[in-house]
Amino acid sequence: MIARKGLRSEVLERVMLALADERDPQAVVALVASVLERETGRRCSVLEAGDESVRRHIDAARLPGAWTAGARVLLAAVVDGEIRVVFALERDDELSAKDMRILGLVAAHASLVLSNALAFDQLRQHAVEGAALAEAARTILGFTELKPLAAALSGLSRRFFNAERSVLYGRAGDELRSLGSAALPGAPPMPARLPLESAAAEEALAATGDGRAFALAQLRLPGHDASERSGLLAVMRPAPFEKGDHRLLESFVTLAALAIRNVELYEQSARANRALAESNAFKDDLMAMFAHDFKGPLTVIGGFAELMIEDGLEGDQRSAADTILAQSRRLTKLSEDALALASTQSAGFSLDRTPDDLVQFVVEAVADVDAGSGRIALAVPSEPVLVPFDRSRLRHAVENLLVNALKYSSAPIQVRLHVANAEARIEVRDWGIGIPAAEIERIFTRFGRASNARDRRFAGTGIGLYVARKIVDVHGGRLTVASLEGEGSTFTIGLPLY
Repeated sequence: MIARKGLRSEVLERVMLALADERDPQAVVALVASVLERETGRRCSVLEAGDESVRRHIDAARLPGAWTAGARVLLAAVVDGEIRVVFALERDDELSAKDMRILGLVAAHASLVLSNALAFDQLRQHAVEGAALAEAARTILGFTELKPLAAALSGLSRRFFNAERSVLYGRAGDELRSLGSAALPGAPPMPARLPLESAAAEEALAATGDGRAFALAQLRLPGHDASERSGLLAVMRPAPFEKGDHRLLESFVTLAALAIRNVELYEQSARANRALAESNAFKDDLMAMFAHDFKGPLTVIGGFAELMIEDGLEGDQRSAADTILAQSRRLTKLSEDALALASTQSAGFSLDRTPDDLVQFVVEAVADVDAGSGRIALAVPSEPVLVPFDRSRLRHAVENLLVNALKYSSAPIQVRLHVANAEARIEVRDWGIGIPAAEIERIFTRFGRASNARDRRFAGTGIGLYVARKIVDVHGGRLTVASLEGEGSTFTIGLPLY
């Protein structure tokens, strides 16, 4: 017998109590061996499940149980159909059937507890991996340049896997080249270049590792050819890599591929933005140069037309001179709008604001546009209204509203300046064609015009209101409109008081 009085059923109960709360797989194995020695009075050793001398004596069904093998009794702990550990008890006599049944039950219970411990350990490992990947995501997904990203990826992978050296390789033509690396002091070097072919790359790495273990994970970037490897992450350490390490490495490389792809997309976007900015700058400079050089000759043409009219031209000659003057003034206004548009697109667009009387400003602007025609009815306060503003730029915005109102309405228009809710409001009201409700915001976009204005062939470029709103916005104010198609519109400039 194993023990002088044989094995009692209480042995299984004591084994169960000893293992009740244990969740560490190694502790489970140690406790089972300890209880067996204590209860049987015989030395118990733990054997590797892969030992061929052990496997010859274990049933092929891979079920937990106890077997005699020469001078030993073997107890197999089985998890998921695979032998995980074997306990070997020394014996010097034959065992009874009862003893073997009790040992078989001990093996079965040890298998169950070991299975639970391994499952718990796997969950814990997954939690650790998840935390590590979350930390990696927080660290690397914000990078916008490849070189610092590659250094960060190498450093993280070296730390995650307790490695001596980690190198991130990227594809360059027909080979892999190091993008970044991290290493402990004194760690063996790894090649700066590797062959593309996996087996050749592994052979080259092994030749430099002095027998150390390597873990490799292939890098494939999202949006690229799925069959084409874009890079490789190589990690080197003295201890072998286990299944969980390889799983974490694959997850880490997937995250790394996303981070590298983000850098690629950021660089593409940055290049596109630079090209767009250069194109816009060229366009704005060209527009400003054209408008500035265009305005000089138009001023001369308009001046000569006025002189011709003042000399008393009559008939067709007077009509021609009037047309020349009107069209030169129109072209001058277009060139001013073009200059204003170019300035609003400039990064240096700014104002020269000083507190001034808005009442006198509006009176002067209306007088210049109306030119004695009597088409503009004006209502202003009797007291000054102080507002900080840039006279030349605000004048451009107000004149655009006045000219538009006169153009789109055959009836007189009304201009009103008043103060409400801590702001000065300039209202320009007309009884013209109005604006379709669905197109209210379009008219404030660059080159945006209402469809009814285009249909009725009203001349215009669609930049006047865009420029006016830009100017008012920079003043810290607002430009709004209330309109009904066919009944007219009211544009309102609101400016903060001084």
